[in-house]
Amino acid sequence: MPLKIAIIGLNQIGASIGLAFSDHKDIFTCVGYDEEPGVARQAAKLGATTKSYLALHQCVKDTKVIILACPLDEVKENLSIIAEYAPEGTVVIDTSPVKTAVAEWAQEILPEEMYFTGWTLALNLERLHAPEVGIEAARADLFENSYIGINDPPKTPEEVLTLSSNLASLLGAKPFFVGSVEADGLIAMGHELPRVAALALMLATADSSGWHEARKLASADYAKGSLPVFSVGEREELGLSMLLNRENVTRLIDDLIRSLRTLQSHLNENDAKALKKDIETAIHQRVLWLEQRKKMSWGTPDQVDHSRAERPSLLGDWLQSKLNKGKDSQEAG
Repeated sequence: MPLKIAIIGLNQIGASIGLAFSDHKDIFTCVGYDEEPGVARQAAKLGATTKSYLALHQCVKDTKVIILACPLDEVKENLSIIAEYAPEGTVVIDTSPVKTAVAEWAQEILPEEMYFTGWTLALNLERLHAPEVGIEAARADLFENSYIGINDPPKTPEEVLTLSSNLASLLGAKPFFVGSVEADGLIAMGHELPRVAALALMLATADSSGWHEARKLASADYAKGSLPVFSVGEREELGLSMLLNRENVTRLIDDLIRSLRTLQSHLNENDAKALKKDIETAIHQRVLWLEQRKKMSWGTPDQVDHSRAERPSLLGDWLQSKLNKGKDSQEAG
């Protein structure tokens, strides 16, 4: 008999998990629930779930695995409903953008006969630049050729972690184990800081006296740079993920401010050489990240051949030749 999985929250993450599992109907049957009935119906229409429920307690009955992909500010209440209605032995897997706090909630709320673990998700490289959000962005291959960090709270049985790892593998990802505290640090850098930068960009410009005219000529870079303001992990309590991870986020904001101050100093001092060097470093680092991500190979920077990295730039070979020329001149000097 197929394993029954309940997916709670059916936007991009939850619906994509359901679509990926739909390729294994001999192993799984996925049911779902979303706070918005229209989203739940759309997920069923897409084939992400075989049935979508209008009540959470009905969805989690008789399930073996529950995957929480709901907004962060709904997790605590949903855990309480799961604790009351889900059967003994249920495994709860959480995908929230905060790990330590949610693991503590689960420990407080779930009974001993239920098990909890968490996923820290990375997306398929081919989907990283897609602008869509919500269920319209759901794809069966959203997690292929990526990593999923599996959080293992103390005393979690080995068979639960094995199940969680196997499910991650069936999504096309490579699972690895990571502690909740470490995961929160990684999430703060790779998820929260870009959102903070986008928020700062919008607030700095929209509150400026020149925005009335500048908005008419705002570039594609502005659109891309401000896009993460939509990547909120909450439905109503906006900013909750930052608050629950505030120690890491505030530390990284300090790092961001230092970098901005450095660039500001280059401009104030008219230091073209230092500015050029920092721009080249930033370009190299982004290219290295994308190349390593593409190859799923994470050697140290000195183990990567900078000259062979492909630069996804509209300036193409011109930019490549300029950067190589600068590098050759430094080596000659």
